[in-house]
Amino acid sequence: MKVAAVDRSLMRSLGAPDPGWTLRDDEGREIQAMLLSAHGDMVKIQRIEDEQEFDVPISMFDPETEGRIRYWIEEDPDAVDFTLDIAATRELADSSTVELAGRSFTKKEWSYKVGIHNATRKDLNDAEVEYRILYDDNVNFVRTQPAPGEGDNQQDGQAVNIPTMTFNDEIEFNTPVLEMDTYEYEPTRGAREFLKDEIKGIWIRVVRHDEVIAEYRSNEAAMGGLSWDNEDEFEIKITNRFKESFGEEVEK
Repeated sequence: MKVAAVDRSLMRSLGAPDPGWTLRDDEGREIQAMLLSAHGDMVKIQRIEDEQEFDVPISMFDPETEGRIRYWIEEDPDAVDFTLDIAATRELADSSTVELAGRSFTKKEWSYKVGIHNATRKDLNDAEVEYRILYDDNVNFVRTQPAPGEGDNQQDGQAVNIPTMTFNDEIEFNTPVLEMDTYEYEPTRGAREFLKDEIKGIWIRVVRHDEVIAEYRSNEAAMGGLSWDNEDEFEIKITNRFKESFGEEVEK
């Protein structure tokens, strides 16, 4: 694949392509188009005459056009479409049960291990990760008595800045623990009593320049109506398994 050398002084004088700029391929053919976004060695363009969109290799353009496109990618922070892989696994952090007069009071602390992988051949910066855990709070323990919880569709979460991630970098963090309670009583006579808190799922978003560039929902049906106002703190660790496989240390 050919890669045009970017003459920065020339490119700055020309500036980034404006809407309706003429794109010319390496055979001299021209098209009036807008640059929409770039991903890897591809660029998405929109033809002016009919607003059709196309994904085309950057290398198909003549050296001047290619140079201007690559300058636009480098200089415009919103030019690149990022590919981020997001995963989350729920983990039990602690559990305890107390039996009192035939009544069972169980507390379980749950956390999510979240991983984000940058699969884009460009640094990801100026981004933050947001998450929300959605749950039903059906019971609270007041001393040795059960009490009603705050109800269905409660949420816990926050937003935090992401360190700059190069290609193949991963971040990993555990959300702060969330306590879920269960109350159970089976008398010899009368109705069984059972109340249980329940986690419905987690919604994770990566936001850059006020735009959601990637998201993950563990339960699509239960993720509506969330807000992002929690201010707790947690630690983010960044790794690069590709570099580490060759014994290189990753410093941030």
